[in-house]
This record gives sequence, structure tokens and C-alpha cells, in this order.
Amino acid sequence: MKSKTVLILIIVVTLSSCLLVGRKVLQRNYDRANPQLRALQTQVAELQKEYDTVNAQLRASQAQVAELQRQIKELKKQYEVVGGTPVETAINIIERYHQTHIYSKYDFFVCSDMALDVWNLLKAQGINALIQIGNVETGAKDITEADHVWVLAETSPGDYLALETTGGYAVWGNANPLYYRGWSFDNPREYKRFEELRREWVIRYDIFLQLINTQLAIMRDIITEKEDGFNQLNELIDNQQGELENIVSEMRGLTGEP
Repeated sequence: MKSKTVLILIIVVTLSSCLLVGRKVLQRNYDRANPQLRALQTQVAELQKEYDTVNAQLRASQAQVAELQRQIKELKKQYEVVGGTPVETAINIIERYHQTHIYSKYDFFVCSDMALDVWNLLKAQGINALIQIGNVETGAKDITEADHVWVLAETSPGDYLALETTGGYAVWGNANPLYYRGWSFDNPREYKRFEELRREWVIRYDIFLQLINTQLAIMRDIITEKEDGFNQLNELIDNQQGELENIVSEMRGLTGEP
């Protein structure tokens, strides 16, 4: 019995010694491995930071690529005016033209210039067009009353779509029928000749008004002068009539006639 107890004690002491020795070995191994672990953790953190930076740069690059693709698409839309139908093409032309041109009376780039530009753009796309003049607010009974220029695009044989070149939009007949009334020119040469005649008409009309005003002024002067003479003549007549009446009265007095 004693030998068994001693044996057990020896085994316990041996195991305890082994455990103690093993624990010390594990501690020494841990102490050696811990700096390596921290170094690895530092490397992992740096790699994560680099990954985040690269990922952010990648997202930024993707955003730039998306923006460039959008810009390219917009530019493509700007320069590709041909639509599926002549109506779409005409509308694309007038809208693109409005985006790249400014209407200003102060630098004399007036509606007629813009209408001629759009007419040329339509013809370049194979669309027949007319240069139209008139008055889109009140209408014009005479060609001299026309004060605006726009374009009629022939979208199908005999069918026209009015294009307001200064505003950059199409005008349908039910929106304003006055855009489909007025006077038409087949080409810029005819319209430019009309403009020459119109300028001459304006100058001559101003001269005509000046002459009329001068004539009226002279007539007023003549009438005033004649009126003064007429009044003077009336006064003389009245005086002579009075003298005649006085003489007759005196003559009658000499005869005793009352």
C-alpha cells in the first residue's frame, strides 16, 4: 500500500514538473511569437489601409469613367441630329442650333440670320424648307406689316412644320396657326432680295411721311394766311357797308324821310 502511494506521489510530482516545464516552454514560445504576431498585425493593418486607398482610387476612376461616358453621350447627341423621321430631325436641328447660338438684337444677329442658318442645316440633311415671314402675334394683312422670320420644314410632301429659330422650338398648327400664314421664299437669295427691297421701302416710306408732314405744315400756313386775309376782307366789307348805310341814312334825312 505504501509503495503504491509513493508511486502515485512520484507520478503526480513528475506530471507537475512536466506541466511546469511545458508551461515555461509555451510561455517562451509565446514571448518569441508575440512580436512576430504584432508585426503581422501591423502589416495586415497597413495592407488594409493600402487596399482602402486603392479601392477609393478605383471608385474615383470608375466615377470619372462614368462621367466621361456621359459627356461623350451628350456630345454624340449634340452632333447626331438625324432622327428616325424628318420631324425628329427637324426638331433636333432647331434644338441643337438654339443650344449653340444666342439671339440678340444688340449685336444685330437678328431672326432673319438665324432663319437662314436653320434653312441651310435642314437642306444639308435633305429636308426641303421655306423661309417664312409674317406676324405671329396679330397677323399681317400686307407684306409690309411682316415683322418676323422663321422656317417651314417640309416633313412630308406638302406638309410643313414651323420652326421658331430664335426660340429653338417647333410650333404646331394648333398651337399658333399664324406661323403657317404669311409669305414664303424658296431660298436665301430670294429672301435677301426681299430684304433689300424692304430696306429701300422703309427709307422711302420715311421720306414719304416727311413730305406729307411738310405738305400739311404748308397747307396749315396757307390756311392761316388766307384766314387772316379773309378776316381783314370781312372787316373792310363791314366797314364799307356801314359807311354806305350812313350815307343812305343821311340822304334820306335830307328829303325828310325818316
